[in-house]
Amino acid sequence: MIKSLKNIKSFVIGFLCCALLSATVAYAEESSQIEVYFNNIKFMFDGVEKKPIVNDGFIYNGSTYVPLRFVSEALGKDVLWDGDNNTIWVGRKEGNSVLLNSLAYARLDGVAQQDGLSFNRWNGNDDYKHLYGSEFSIADETYSHGLGLYIGKYLDNWGSIDYNLNGNYKRMYGYIGIDDFTKNSNSSGIVRVFGDGKEIYTSPKIKGGDLPLEMDANLTGVLKLRIKFESNQKDELNIDFAEIHLVQ
Repeated sequence: MIKSLKNIKSFVIGFLCCALLSATVAYAEESSQIEVYFNNIKFMFDGVEKKPIVNDGFIYNGSTYVPLRFVSEALGKDVLWDGDNNTIWVGRKEGNSVLLNSLAYARLDGVAQQDGLSFNRWNGNDDYKHLYGSEFSIADETYSHGLGLYIGKYLDNWGSIDYNLNGNYKRMYGYIGIDDFTKNSNSSGIVRVFGDGKEIYTSPKIKGGDLPLEMDANLTGVLKLRIKFESNQKDELNIDFAEIHLVQ
């Protein structure tokens, strides 16, 4: 029996739920006693069965709970319990990070100055009012944060946004792709990232229907950041740069 979350570091690492047990009874930090029943659950990864060394999964109140360490290691990711901050890290541990959209931008250029740029959700100008308020979506995956640029047939084929970082960040990462709104467009797009005028990241050409690209750029020492969206301008195109994090 486990009486407090503060005393279950190994169980926090081992299981996805917040309070777990060594037999059949557990206590959450501020909740009532519960009973759960372990079950013989089979775990398949890409068609291959894998078994946890310790701690089977169990079913409680209609939900199935599985060992977090087992799942993370089966996917090739480390898992770490940070007791000081009550945080579970799966995969690489990062420093403090902020969403790019939480920062005020310094300047817009190209079609970004012409209501083409949207923050977190599509603005929807006169050309695409029906898109107003929609989340960014790449290959059926939706994102609640980021930048989206609309490039029309008869506008400039690029737009950019600048931020003053003042050397406060070491890394930027996020997802790049063509929004599902223009997934059938004949155009392709590119996203470039500049640090103090030097190109530090260039995406491959992306077309509608492509899976989102994971991007990662080194920002160490960068004072001014520029993100530039480009299209070959054969057709209308909506380019997404989603869930952009800056790591301090």
